[in-house]
Amino acid sequence: MTSPRPAFRNQLLASLPGEELAALAPLLDSVTLLQGQVLEAPNTEIGAVYFPESGIASVVVMDPAGRRMEAGPFGRDGMSGVAVLTDAGRSPHETVVQVPGTASRVSAAALNGALRRSPDLHRALLRYVQAFSIQVSHTALAAGVAIVQQRLARWLLMLHDRIDGDELQLTHDFMAMMLAVRRPGVTVALHELEGCGLIRSRRGLVIIRDRAGLVELCAGIYGVPEAEYRRLIVQAAHTEAVTAGT
Repeated sequence: MTSPRPAFRNQLLASLPGEELAALAPLLDSVTLLQGQVLEAPNTEIGAVYFPESGIASVVVMDPAGRRMEAGPFGRDGMSGVAVLTDAGRSPHETVVQVPGTASRVSAAALNGALRRSPDLHRALLRYVQAFSIQVSHTALAAGVAIVQQRLARWLLMLHDRIDGDELQLTHDFMAMMLAVRRPGVTVALHELEGCGLIRSRRGLVIIRDRAGLVELCAGIYGVPEAEYRRLIVQAAHTEAVTAGT
């Protein structure tokens, strides 16, 4: 008899074919993610890789003056430590927990060993590197061509994709930092989205009311990375499962 397949809420882990998951699952342990916890420090060797089961983390870029902007969030759709997959070992960026939750954690050394033993596992996880790079490039596109209201709408949609329910615990200061805009600009944008009935904003809380309206407001700057994620991760996993079964 075969052992039952481990159940993961993390979509990247859940998408892995049986043999690849079997190579990784015994190396994972469950941990709690605390708000503000740094998963990767800039220019520091990565010690562990996290696959969130709940909660959200952000890859944050910084300049020498300390100015910060989010390159991209991830939650149960992805993983930290992509530099481990590319054999870089570290990154100049910071990865920090935005929304507390839980994760499956593996040491970088153990993951490297699993990748060497299973090229198929390595290829499967490298598809996520491609999906995340597309997300980052569209963050740059949004920063260059979209108004603040559209950038905020896109960001709220991205967070909404990665949580259960419609409530996001967010302060104006935090949103301003993640979008690299002035706090008054975020306040005005929130008021405009609320005036259109797209969200409800309270102190430290944003409630999504009209998701379809937020997507429409984005005018194309939301959706392409999400479609690529489905193609590279979800559909690829389905195709591999069908092929394995034939």
